[in-house]
Amino acid sequence: MQGKKYGLIMVVALLVLLVPITLLIRSVDLTSPVFDSFGLFITLLTDSAGHKGFLITLAVLGVAMLRLPLSREAVLAKGLQLAVILLIGFASKTALKELTESPRPYTEYLAQAELIDSAENFYHLSAPQRDEVIENASHHVSTWRTLHWQGEKDYSFPSGHTIFVAICVAFFGGLFLQHRHWASLAILMTWAGGVCYSRLWIGMHRPEDLFASTAFVALVYIVTPSFPKIARLLVPYVPIRLFSQR
Repeated sequence: MQGKKYGLIMVVALLVLLVPITLLIRSVDLTSPVFDSFGLFITLLTDSAGHKGFLITLAVLGVAMLRLPLSREAVLAKGLQLAVILLIGFASKTALKELTESPRPYTEYLAQAELIDSAENFYHLSAPQRDEVIENASHHVSTWRTLHWQGEKDYSFPSGHTIFVAICVAFFGGLFLQHRHWASLAILMTWAGGVCYSRLWIGMHRPEDLFASTAFVALVYIVTPSFPKIARLLVPYVPIRLFSQR
């Protein structure tokens, strides 16, 4: 637990950061006009934590991690730990969505606009019918929002994007804090807050989805080991040039 204190501090920091973010966007008007520049910015943010861009985000953060004064064994151990946390997080997200069956906030708008009978009814429609309903909504809602609605028609809870963000904050943020890389830490937290904001703005999640997803990651982070013995066995098989020489 001692070695994880920095990561847990950063998860708590993310939870604190979520408070002003959710207050700022507590009431979202999904029909409000959107400037293209802002819509593109939000799209890039949310995609950086989704299936389109999470690997790029991991690669960038991984390069930043390799610049830290870590031994080869430590980097391998951390990498294994990260892989397990990501696997647990993504698998749990899928299972919890099917278990909770919480409608996404935008389906509530669709019901209010009388495009569907109820938010729950949206999930009983066929795929083509869901597409048609969202297409009808695009007459009153910016395509910068409905574009994402078309891509994510599953349930709301938990937030997979927030789970990924919280994992990055706990894992990489903890390392940046421990080694006092303040610039990297500031950029990471700004990105994390931006992604969380984007999920609320688009109409994908409620504040409780974000808070619960972050708390869930904290729990997974606590119970996941760091695999030092396995890392020690793998060290001879990893090229030295991948690591900082210290």
